[in-house]
Order: sequence, then C-alpha cells, then structure tokens
Amino acid sequence: MDKKGQAPNAGNFIDFQASTKYFFDTAQQCFEHCVTDFTSKSMSAAEKECTKACFSKQMTIYGSLVANISKAAGDV
Repeated sequence: MDKKGQAPNAGNFIDFQASTKYFFDTAQQCFEHCVTDFTSKSMSAAEKECTKACFSKQMTIYGSLVANISKAAGDV
C-alpha cells in the first residue's frame, strides 16, 4: 500500500523501473567517462569531482525532462 492507502499500480512500478535503470546507466556512463586510472584502489579527487559533476548534470537534465513531460501531460 502507498501513503494514501492505495495499492501501487503496474504503471508506477514500470516508472520506478525505468527511473532506476536510467540512474544506474547514468552512473555507469559517468564512471566510464571520468575514471581513467585503474592502478589505484581509490578514485582520485579529480575523478570523484568529474563523476559527481557528470551525474549532477545528467540528473538536472532528467528532472527538466520529467517536468516538461508532466507539464505537457497536464496541458492535454
């Protein structure tokens, strides 16, 4: 049951799956783009900053996309 006492529907689950896949795919893409030195067990400060900036930028874009889709759906 959700907060409103209603059972979650399949559409919400599919949305959750799609969002989760997007987050994991984005994290992997940022990691692959930013992490270049595999001779150390730890990420360098530059690699960490690059990864954070990349993921943050992608999440901002994703948030804007979702907002625009929601707005468009509300206009229909």
